[in-house]
Amino acid sequence: MPFTFALFLMIQFTTKAFCEGGFYNRTCKMIKEKHPDAPSNTYSIVTESGKCIQVYCEMGLNGGGYTFLHPTTLSVINDLDILEMFTDDTAFLLRARRTDGTQPYAVLKQLSEFSFVPLKIGISSFESFSGPTNALYIGSPYIFFGFLPNSLASVSAIQGLQVNGVRISYTHCGSVTASHFALFPNFKEADPGNAYSPDFVYTGIFSNVRNNPSGRVMPGDYFMFGEIHFGGCGCYVQTNQMKKDKGVLALTIGFR
Repeated sequence: MPFTFALFLMIQFTTKAFCEGGFYNRTCKMIKEKHPDAPSNTYSIVTESGKCIQVYCEMGLNGGGYTFLHPTTLSVINDLDILEMFTDDTAFLLRARRTDGTQPYAVLKQLSEFSFVPLKIGISSFESFSGPTNALYIGSPYIFFGFLPNSLASVSAIQGLQVNGVRISYTHCGSVTASHFALFPNFKEADPGNAYSPDFVYTGIFSNVRNNPSGRVMPGDYFMFGEIHFGGCGCYVQTNQMKKDKGVLALTIGFR
């Protein structure tokens, strides 16, 4: 039995066996720190509120330790659980599921001039940010990934993000302050909104994604309907509209 697979089985057995006891892993980052050779795969972790949930752990890209939530967990965890899991507020790890079967990735960070601003994650919440458009159409639960809060997005002329180290910036116009990604399980199969403005930020993101060297893919059910909104001439796009020009079917985002 290969060493990495044996290690994976050992970690899984230990976590599941003690989900109700005292020995458990809280995050993929914790697993990575305890077992540096742990492979990327699905694992069980225990949240701050004591819930045993299944996650996908990316253990290679950008140093590894990234936790990807399964859509079914969004209705059972809360922001307190996220606060404990989200200890690196400088980067997200985006993966896109494409029509050709590939799942390119991008490390997302603030622009250098906003490096002092922590990234934000919320479970069906977006305090101090503009909320996702599809909360009105699809509803909760959803997971929100914020960049600039309204207090900065309303006054900063230059906005955007870094994608795999590449600066994607634009001059803000108008009064829309949105600065986020949002992912929706959409178990009710609700119709999303129909707005679509594939402007500079959208093009910049998907021009700079990379295929992972191994070609390894995540389980498809970790991907969700997504919206990307950088207001004031950045972009507004949804995954149901991305297939036609970027071949993108769905998104998922990991954190650590």
